[in-house]
Amino acid sequence: MTVLVSHTMSAVLEAEGGHWLSPQRFLKYQAILVEQDDVEIVVTNIVNPASFLSGSTGEPVIHECLETIEATYSSCPDLKDTPLEDAENCFTDGSSYIISGRRHAGYAVTTSNEVIESGPLTSTRTHGMRSEWFMLMEPSGRKEDC
Repeated sequence: MTVLVSHTMSAVLEAEGGHWLSPQRFLKYQAILVEQDDVEIVVTNIVNPASFLSGSTGEPVIHECLETIEATYSSCPDLKDTPLEDAENCFTDGSSYIISGRRHAGYAVTTSNEVIESGPLTSTRTHGMRSEWFMLMEPSGRKEDC
């Protein structure tokens, strides 16, 4: 069987599929398309499937599939996994408890040595995890402290 593809499909399938396929689905497609002796993958410049019927070859399509996939499916291309030099570490914590049927919730933002800000959260729908999320998303001057 000959499979005509408009991209370098074998390179895409052999690349890291974690951004766009689950590991199980990745292995399934890799086994079907790459490791079968009776399947041949042929790269063509025909992008529109209807063009296969006319037999016209069209103009070559020039692009890098792997770069496009990486740019499209990476969450933050500028995010690095190395810590900032001389950065201050801030920590958040939230808590929630119920006394006499009434919910109480609070938050704190600290460094290793001091409490930068703390206080109650008054929303009736607030719980401990929501308290921490609130602290991360709340715009205020404390970002300069951390």
